[in-house]
Amino acid sequence: MISLKTNYPVAYDSPDHLYPWGTKNDNSTNLGFIDEICSFCELNGKSTFNFLDLGCAGGQLVVDILNRGNTSVGLEGSDYSVIHKRANWPEYHNKNLFTCDITKEYKLFKNDKQIKFDVITAWEVIEHINEKDLKSFFTQINNNLNTGGIFCGSISQKEEVLGGYKLHQTVWNELTWYSNFPNILDKLDLELYDYPFKNKVREDLGSFHITLLKK
Repeated sequence: MISLKTNYPVAYDSPDHLYPWGTKNDNSTNLGFIDEICSFCELNGKSTFNFLDLGCAGGQLVVDILNRGNTSVGLEGSDYSVIHKRANWPEYHNKNLFTCDITKEYKLFKNDKQIKFDVITAWEVIEHINEKDLKSFFTQINNNLNTGGIFCGSISQKEEVLGGYKLHQTVWNELTWYSNFPNILDKLDLELYDYPFKNKVREDLGSFHITLLKK
């Protein structure tokens, strides 16, 4: 049984909770990426792996990885999908899908033992994090990732304002992100990692990939 420990069960101050567009509408998955990440873990001697998706929306990516025999968990900042019993939440809420503020401390446990993850992802999520919370966001990734584990994500470079809410809180171009990463990742065990995943980014959002390795 999987459980979550946090003092911040919902990201109440986040625009994505106040105007829940992604968690309300998205339930996407990426079978090509799942194939790639399974191959990556097999090459590193793991036939199964622990997976965590941050900003998991409807949770389909989490469920698809779970169905391949892995430990798979999703965290979402808004409780919209819980309240409205949307997508995969009615079946997997408080089993594999949980809500919490992903910029604050959280820990996940399986049978009372803390889970360290081999792969953590965040797809079109990081730009939703306020600049002042980026260090804490990546600190939580650092603290929940296994040594030798990887973080994979994509970052939009475009503004997104919906319902009067600025959903994209940190809008930098790719060069600015990479120039800021040394400061954001300072004193963490994470380093930029050039792994050639082939999964596509959201061209309409001007997104680019980032991969980090925990040393």
